[in-house]
Amino acid sequence: KKTSYGLPKEVYFVAALAAITMTAGFYITYRLEDRERARTQALISSWREGPRQTTRLLMERYGPPDDHEPNVASWYERDPWKRIVVYADARFNYLEQTVGYKPASDRVQDVRALDHGVRIDAAKEEMTAASNQESLNFLALNLANEVATGSRSAKDGRDAYLRMAQLAAAGKSSSYLDGLLFKPYRPMPRER
Repeated sequence: KKTSYGLPKEVYFVAALAAITMTAGFYITYRLEDRERARTQALISSWREGPRQTTRLLMERYGPPDDHEPNVASWYERDPWKRIVVYADARFNYLEQTVGYKPASDRVQDVRALDHGVRIDAAKEEMTAASNQESLNFLALNLANEVATGSRSAKDGRDAYLRMAQLAAAGKSSSYLDGLLFKPYRPMPRER
């Protein structure tokens, strides 16, 4: 039998069933995420202040961690990051954030000379920054990219890091601190 809009009643039934299923799915996902947040909160309650506060902030921004152990919380594939790791026992550099990165092989040593918590692994095609703040990781990775592309020397990058980190500590902002100024490398999916 058809409705006043000329569509069979079955179409409305299927649409209503789909809406109910989607709503239930969102609710279940929300409840599972809520449970994971509570589990993580309990886990980090005994952590040092810095890693605990950082983990809470990251949960607000990226959701609950994908993996957590007694002293480590990890997130994977949270844009723009390939990986985020917080270490509970570290006093300094307890926040590591990794992006996909494919450097020119002749520039890897220059990036390593930048220091400031930046590690580059050409074999894994990734670059990691470690500090106590996401903004300082953005800064380190942005400067490392400039060193890797040859638009800045390692020495100039080190000096710029110190200047901008001091500005950040004084409450000033910079695009270098607010996000990545380059697009992370993402390998193309392999064709089958």
